[in-house]
Amino acid sequence: MRKYIVFFVSLLTLFFGANAQTIMNGSITIDRIDINRSGEHLIIDMDINLSRLALKSSQAVLITPVVVNGDKRVELTPIGVYGRESYINYRRTMGTILLGGPDEIKFRKSEMPDVLHYQKVLPYQSWLNGAMMIIQKEVHGCCDRIDDRAEALVGGYEEFVYKPEFIYATSFGNSGVKAKVHSLEGTAMIDFPIGKTVILPEYRSNRAEIDKIVENIKSVADDKDATISSINITGYASPDGPYKTNERLARERTLSLKNYVSNLLGATGRAISTSYVAEDWEGFRAKIADSHITNRDGILAIIDSGDDPDLRERKIRQSYPGDFNTFKETVFPALRRTNYKVEYEIRTYTDVEEIISLVRTAPQKLSLQEFYLAASRMQSGGDEFDYIFETAARMFPEDEIANLNAANASMSMGDLKDAASYLAKAGKSAEADYARGVLAALNKDYAAALAHLRKASDAGLAKAAKVAAEIENVGKNVFRLP
Repeated sequence: MRKYIVFFVSLLTLFFGANAQTIMNGSITIDRIDINRSGEHLIIDMDINLSRLALKSSQAVLITPVVVNGDKRVELTPIGVYGRESYINYRRTMGTILLGGPDEIKFRKSEMPDVLHYQKVLPYQSWLNGAMMIIQKEVHGCCDRIDDRAEALVGGYEEFVYKPEFIYATSFGNSGVKAKVHSLEGTAMIDFPIGKTVILPEYRSNRAEIDKIVENIKSVADDKDATISSINITGYASPDGPYKTNERLARERTLSLKNYVSNLLGATGRAISTSYVAEDWEGFRAKIADSHITNRDGILAIIDSGDDPDLRERKIRQSYPGDFNTFKETVFPALRRTNYKVEYEIRTYTDVEEIISLVRTAPQKLSLQEFYLAASRMQSGGDEFDYIFETAARMFPEDEIANLNAANASMSMGDLKDAASYLAKAGKSAEADYARGVLAALNKDYAAALAHLRKASDAGLAKAAKVAAEIENVGKNVFRLP
């Protein structure tokens, strides 16, 4: 059974409501307030209850809504309410322009509505997200005297922001520890004089090719964490020439190389076994199939005929002599080769610090269980934590759990392109569908996100339903109380 941990990032959870607020010692009530974003605009919509606003005949009240965030502020259209004497005085001295300027919403006290429906549309700017709404009130007496000043905070605006929660797989429960069997394979081009089977180290490039075999085998034999289970050398001959001769040459040359390499390796060399392929028709066919020669289809038909090897060779030589001569120079030499393979097992690691070190230096030695053992002992979301999961996916590119974890790590770092690539190989589990929902939400494709999350929820992942409910609120523009 798989076990999972949930990891939270970018936390911004908001709870909002808007109830009636009485401010300014009961003189003003905000019955309703909505602040919403619509595209490139911020819409402020509120009902201001003025029914309890007391005012002498000689006084005027200026009410100004203000949006402020730090040193950024914008004053909205003011509301002026005038007593009888004050109104006459201001009209006499100021004409139609009153206290709040030309855009002022103005009333005589006797004509003032009990509830004023107030709306203002602002061009949206990023600083408005998180801004607060303040109501300022100034009471003006006669002779430009200020009788009273007050202000009240009535709320603010924030956009609901989705907070991704990542579910990582960190163990395999009781699945057990599997043996870590590895193999090292290579090809060497050992040359022999025509008809000879004795190894000549200084002949052509034999020294370098033999050293390559020995050094690769020794790299495993000298690794204190590795135990060699088998070493095999396979010799190949090309299809030109009599089959019986090629069979003998392939067998004896391979044995000769084994003996030579065994002497260089000492005790390790005793584990070497040999095999041979008298004529590599399979390799020959692959090279012809990949070519663009004019007679390709005819030559392939002869190769696939099932005839005796010597008969096939004779038919190709007689039917396509020009091509056959070209093969002798270009194709056949590459088929005369030696393949070697070392199979070995890597010990199991239990020390977390040693595993973490190997993630950086020799990740090929680690099993998935060991990657997750290291990850489970470190703080979620750190650079090392994410690197472990990305490396696991690189070392086990077809493993669904490795890809799921790497996708979560990529999303946590904002790399959504790599996350999508990993999720393509993460399988069909509820956790994989959940991660696809998270990725879609981060890409702002909320419809797709909900589809994936509901699928994960239907498969039994309870958290998916909770996140789907949150995503339904994403993009809503909301008012919050002070």
